Amino acid sequence: MRLAPSTATAATLTRGPYLQLLTRQSVTVVWNTEAAAACALAIRPLDGMPTVRAGGTGTVCAIAVDGLTPGAAYAYAPLADGVPLALEAVFRTDDANRPFSFLVIGDSGCDCSDQLAVRDTMLKTPADFILHTGDMVYDTGAPQDFDPSFFAPYRDLIRRLVLWPCLGNHDVETAGGAPWRDVFHTPANNPAGSEDYYSFDDGNAHVVVLDSNASTRPGSAQYTFLDHDLAASTATWKLVAFHHTIYSSGGVHGSNLTIRANLVPLFDAHGVDLVLMGHEHNYERTKPLRGNQVVSAGQGTTYITTGGGGQALYRVGSSSFTAHSESVHHFTRLAVNDGSLLAQMIRTDGTIGDEVMLMKGGVPLPPRCGDGLVNQPGEQCDGADRAACAGPCAADCTCAPVCGDGRVDPPAEACDGSDDAACPGLCLSSCRCGDPADFLTLPPAADTFIESGTQATWDHGAAAHLDASALSDLIYLKFDLSAVPAPVTRATLMLHCIDGSDDGGAIYPVADSRWVEGDRTGLDATSALGPGLKWSDVDTNGDVVVDTRDTSPWLPEFARAMRGFGSVVAGRDFTVDVTPAFQAGPGLYALAITTNSSNKVTYSSRESATPPVLRVELAPPGTTTTTSTSMTSTTSSTVPTTSTTVPTTSTSTTSTTTSATSTTSTTTTSTTSSTTSSTSTTSTTVLATTTSTTSTTTTTSTTSSTVPTTSTTVPATTTSTTTTSTSTTTTPTSPSATTSTTTSVVPSTTTLPPGTTSTTTPPDDCQTDADCDRDDPCRPRRCVAQRCQDAPLMGLEAVRCALALEGERALACGGRRLPPTLSLALGRTRAAIEAAESSGSVKHARNALRGALRLLDAAARKLRKTEASHAIDADCGRALRGVLRDARVLAKRYLKNRPETAARTAVPRGPQRIGTAD
Repeated sequence: MRLAPSTATAATLTRGPYLQLLTRQSVTVVWNTEAAAACALAIRPLDGMPTVRAGGTGTVCAIAVDGLTPGAAYAYAPLADGVPLALEAVFRTDDANRPFSFLVIGDSGCDCSDQLAVRDTMLKTPADFILHTGDMVYDTGAPQDFDPSFFAPYRDLIRRLVLWPCLGNHDVETAGGAPWRDVFHTPANNPAGSEDYYSFDDGNAHVVVLDSNASTRPGSAQYTFLDHDLAASTATWKLVAFHHTIYSSGGVHGSNLTIRANLVPLFDAHGVDLVLMGHEHNYERTKPLRGNQVVSAGQGTTYITTGGGGQALYRVGSSSFTAHSESVHHFTRLAVNDGSLLAQMIRTDGTIGDEVMLMKGGVPLPPRCGDGLVNQPGEQCDGADRAACAGPCAADCTCAPVCGDGRVDPPAEACDGSDDAACPGLCLSSCRCGDPADFLTLPPAADTFIESGTQATWDHGAAAHLDASALSDLIYLKFDLSAVPAPVTRATLMLHCIDGSDDGGAIYPVADSRWVEGDRTGLDATSALGPGLKWSDVDTNGDVVVDTRDTSPWLPEFARAMRGFGSVVAGRDFTVDVTPAFQAGPGLYALAITTNSSNKVTYSSRESATPPVLRVELAPPGTTTTTSTSMTSTTSSTVPTTSTTVPTTSTSTTSTTTSATSTTSTTTTSTTSSTTSSTSTTSTTVLATTTSTTSTTTTTSTTSSTVPTTSTTVPATTTSTTTTSTSTTTTPTSPSATTSTTTSVVPSTTTLPPGTTSTTTPPDDCQTDADCDRDDPCRPRRCVAQRCQDAPLMGLEAVRCALALEGERALACGGRRLPPTLSLALGRTRAAIEAAESSGSVKHARNALRGALRLLDAAARKLRKTEASHAIDADCGRALRGVLRDARVLAKRYLKNRPETAARTAVPRGPQRIGTAD
């Protein structure tokens, strides 16, 4: 019987569940809930029925379970008021007679992208438990930082693997480590009953964990405990862990000589095999040491500094005691099989950077494919040990081909990621070649950054750069997906780096996208007068730290961290997958970027010549996404009707595949109209990079629908309200069987992408300009003498629309895809012109347009190279050159005019071209 979570209780999980104090016969399971509830744990053997262990009542639950079978697997689920809070998780108790492995990580709790990269590789590495060497929660071990820095990133690990914690220097900065003690349960099996240091057994190993922040001098409580504890242990392997490294060639902290002098004599006296440490943010393994001297294998202690768990790296050199050192993000995996212990440093890409085999008597079994460990040259993986693989491990210990491994594996795959020679730039996440219509490239609708200190009340919205720095600067981006025609399968964010950093930032969703970009550059104190988002708007408690104690609606969702940018360098583009943030259907989305490095990272903003870009892969036809929270409109009909009502706070996007016998009708109805007439329309709408195609067929129907007046209340943030009714009618053999499905959507302001055409063509006869409107901002028409005529475009709109005509290359180029380098150059040029058009002032628009002119010239050079290589034919090249030339002429005309008249420059619309296309 499997237990599943339920919504029947008011209590919801806010932390955990996570495992503590695992032994051969017992375990403690801990979790937190938002509301107080009766705590209980349902637990069962994998092949058995659950029993329920009751606990107390509260928001923090910790239930100890004993009487378990050694080496057995158990499934468990936390309960609140008798209702499961989460799906079952599975763990295995310790067994002294079987091989085991564990992961060691240190200096990880930075809430940063590199921490997540290490975490992701840990998730693919089989293990029995996790040991931490300290600095679990940066920057000060404060209570509010435990969730974003530890419990959220490691949620999927610590629900199935017990974690043995260790105090680092950052963990004790708040109340001497009291928050750490509140959340972690240790055996406290020392005479003082302190939770700060302890020992435990797993398999045939004995592990002692110390607090190196406290005294270790001879005669101290810890020293005495360590001496007696090691002497009493008869385990095959003796290991010790603490935070401050005592053998390090690192360039920041180096070796702690005091602790070395205190403890090395005990390690030598009791035959400690391995000491695990952190503090230096790098990796270093020593040769075997005894009495501070290098000795033969098996005659001394090996010391490993493993501090590359996520925090910014430190440089590391080499000393006389060094066997291997490397400044790299990593974790260490130890695999114990009776008298052999294999220690491996594993990088974030799954490769093994260093390894050493320790032996206790006898001759070790030779490594072989099938022993469950990557332990010999030529092995990419071995069974479940597949950290370097995107998918499963093949029988020959190589990574099995799988979509997502970055290599085309025919015949099942036509492309795979960047291995896309068959369809450059158009590889779908399913490893099939897509069409241009499967992808959208979107510039930000808004971007800004906020800064603490003297600029805490300044607006930086019009700056040409975006800054992020530890504790002082955050970047905000907003993307408008209101008109995206299908659910998002994959979303990739690309930023251009201006000033590099060792941490390019982690990315978080922001639930509320109503923040304002602003119109100031942050260059002087007048920026305090701007309307844009400011640090003081987010740091609501004024403690100069943006964290979960703040109540701002624009607070990043720290519990939903996504993989961010690692080390970034100036002058290059960097991309990251942000798909999880764009799964709620059409609408506005906001992201925040934070970094844990004091070395500020700077990216180009949308006001620059190299703006941010969101690349979106759309779901295939037939996929439906609906988001709703409340009902605000109704529809009635004289025929049997199924009515779906969508709230003002959301939109519904439906892609429907119909048979040849179906008629799809699209109508627009005002709230004062009582009848609708149907026009059968099939419409394909794409962005400016493609051509919008509309085919219209008129049908005659005897069925009439009456739509009553609808009253809709729209939030104050909505600037316009449109009621759109989409009706799909299938014509049956019997008229009485007609079924109509009507969906009413009341969205916020929606702007159609450039080049998109309306599904309804207005008549030539008119009374007002509205009668001529084709819902195409690049093809405006006005009513003159009761006839619709083309109207001139003005200023920057003319420049943008000239480049939007790049979509005409679909005809000139025979519908063929453009080479990816040319497509990217054109996309960036369009984004830069759109940034100029949306600028808050003429001055900023002119500056942005100068950058767009440089991109136009670069795109023209790319086009010439593409033509020279015969990647496109002459007609295609000629059409594209004409488009680029038109846009360039209009841009230079705008810049040539005086600033006060530039915005009023009119360009007549019509079939004529401004420049020749020779």
